[in-house]
Amino acid sequence: MISSLTPKRRKAAYLLSTLFERPLPPPAGEPIDVVIPVVPKDLGILPLCLDGVSHCLNHPVGDIYVVAPRETEVVDFCRRRRLSFVDELTVLGYGPRDIDYRPCGTDRSGWIFQQLVKLSGAVGGREHFLVIDADHILLRPHTFLTRRGRTVFYGSRECHQPYYDTAAHLVGSVRMEWLSYVDHKMLFSRTQLDTLKERLEARSRQSWDRAILDSLPKDEKSGFSEYELYGLTFPSRKKVVRPWRNKTLHYEDLADYDTLRRRWGRRYRAVTFPEWINR
Repeated sequence: MISSLTPKRRKAAYLLSTLFERPLPPPAGEPIDVVIPVVPKDLGILPLCLDGVSHCLNHPVGDIYVVAPRETEVVDFCRRRRLSFVDELTVLGYGPRDIDYRPCGTDRSGWIFQQLVKLSGAVGGREHFLVIDADHILLRPHTFLTRRGRTVFYGSRECHQPYYDTAAHLVGSVRMEWLSYVDHKMLFSRTQLDTLKERLEARSRQSWDRAILDSLPKDEKSGFSEYELYGLTFPSRKKVVRPWRNKTLHYEDLADYDTLRRRWGRRYRAVTFPEWINR
């Protein structure tokens, strides 16, 4: 069983969190890796995402990994920008075409594949790594790990019941919290990921990724969130939650990084140019 929270109450909770937001705790000094899942169509906006990472992380950046199909334009981009290219087929040992997930007749194989890549913890070598969407651009300083070792989550107003239903199926009862963990970025701990995957495997008696794939609803296009699952199962004593303050934009609002910061940075922490509103 899980507790319910209406979209109206979540929006109210989010508003209150912005009105009474406390300063971010001091950041930890350890380097963190950055992992960016990419498809070729993201290459136009990816430089802005990288600008945000360069300007707004309150941490030393270790290595930046681009996880993508092995296509010439992506490999060349990584070489020019001195980024570490990771062939997506090497992460899990299979690719989106091997999943073939089509709820309601819509191909969502790539969508769920990227989520499994994030949860795998198989990219990079440092204990903590930041996963960020290629169309998400940080505009203000972000802390993701505090000096006391607590992880900072940036909570949103998302309120999608199927995410919680699937999480409950995977790990047992979960408690819906005031803010959603669905964001366009998240800091992962390899230790916590290992704990989560062990929990999934113990409950399902199969591999963690197969457990997730078998739990996906057939009548819901968005029935799982890796961020929601990770945030809900992360130890409360080790986390800090702040409002994400994100602005969703259309492609006509695209500009150079300095212009985006001047235009939107005073009010928002980040901006996002998602494909779903730019089709």
